Amino acid sequence: MRFSQNSFENVGTREIAGDAGVDAALVNRYFGGKENLFAEVIEGGFVLSEAVSADVDAIGETLVRQVLEPPSARGKGGEPPRFDGLSVLLRATGNPPIAAMVAERFHAEFVRPLARLIGGRDAELRATLIASHVIGLATMRHGLGSAVLSGPARKKAATRVAAAIQACVH
Repeated sequence: MRFSQNSFENVGTREIAGDAGVDAALVNRYFGGKENLFAEVIEGGFVLSEAVSADVDAIGETLVRQVLEPPSARGKGGEPPRFDGLSVLLRATGNPPIAAMVAERFHAEFVRPLARLIGGRDAELRATLIASHVIGLATMRHGLGSAVLSGPARKKAATRVAAAIQACVH
């Protein structure tokens, strides 16, 4: 997935079309330009996991477990590369219009549903703080490859971050 591997401005419509085995004009015809294609690609990429919504009292533990799992660059059985929301989110920060598009999608698919799930006073603020923990942990583990988060201290780190996230739930 090119938008997971490169920033928006470094991905060309010709390369995307080539990956799909079609002409670039066809991509532009169906999507009306790279921005619209990008919006289509990120749609559904940040959806709150059903595993998270299963047990509100275990949101911290569930999110931390999902973040600390080893990254999977490819789907199972030789499927094409999967959408990497963290990479897309981090790469978008240098392009204000694209960052705004990603931020809106992330809030619509992750933060606001999480706020509805946890409910109560300041739910969107608390959901935003939870998202901040998740993004920070994911950045340290997968983006920066922190040895601490993949080594022997991983379990202790997971317990502490899960507790911090859980504190934001209530």
